[in-house]
Amino acid sequence: MNKKSFGHLFSCIIAALLLAGCHGKKEPIEGYTRDDDGFDYKLRVIGDGNDKPKPGDVLLLDAIFKTQEDSVIWDSKVEGDNAFYLGLEDRALTGSFNKHLLQMVEGDSVSFYVPVPVFFKQYFNSPPPAFCAKDSMVKAGVKLVEIMTQAEHEQVLREARGEQEDKELQELKQIDDYLATNKLPQRVSDDGIYYLEKSINNGEAVKAGKTVVLSYKGRFLDGREVDLPKKPLEFVYGTPDQLIKGLNIVIGSMKKGENAKIIVPSRLAFGEQGSANGSIPPYTPLLYEIKITDVK
Repeated sequence: MNKKSFGHLFSCIIAALLLAGCHGKKEPIEGYTRDDDGFDYKLRVIGDGNDKPKPGDVLLLDAIFKTQEDSVIWDSKVEGDNAFYLGLEDRALTGSFNKHLLQMVEGDSVSFYVPVPVFFKQYFNSPPPAFCAKDSMVKAGVKLVEIMTQAEHEQVLREARGEQEDKELQELKQIDDYLATNKLPQRVSDDGIYYLEKSINNGEAVKAGKTVVLSYKGRFLDGREVDLPKKPLEFVYGTPDQLIKGLNIVIGSMKKGENAKIIVPSRLAFGEQGSANGSIPPYTPLLYEIKITDVK
């Protein structure tokens, strides 16, 4: 379970604003109320909760931040994995956000327009950048899902850690069972990659900046196909996001003409989230057969 800090959210907002440019506003947004800090706000949904948060509580929020043109900057349902927790003792939580959150009950949804000068003053005690000196805005939508005590939040985290550890143990057992069933030796590198086969020769070594021509096949441990390219992959080694981390590690230790058969654990493949398209589940180890056909 991924947890994003409020400070990190605002870092994302700033970065997006630097790209989005500046837009001025002088009057309150129609249908919104402006508070003393310059936030325009509107209660969009009234929740069915009874109690309001208290300082020291931890809030589970749904949050989405957008530029003035409605480009999404950060969405807790995606980046936060539906687990955006905010502690009300957080020093970053001051001013209007603090005030409004303390007035909400579970189920309430509030929309904000936040002018950049106010934003920088409240959270960074500095003026906005020169090119954003006017009233540029960030759109913020926040829903209060649940109010927790510190003890309740710590219990949630313990359960999440326990669930993660269980899944990691299940993955290790899956690998061990595969090795035992196929009578394969357990040779594990310091990186955690399982080497089933690896040839050695005196060909040219793979290095950053070299163009590598690679043939490979990827499968689940039960034999189902994951990735079977129809032609060799040619890429410049060291280019970010070309291959999963485990394959990059192994290829970086190989030479032209060498083969390797490996098991890549999920933490070096698609991790606790799985692949973006859902074809590879979370905590899934993968079996790869690799051949370096050329290095140039």
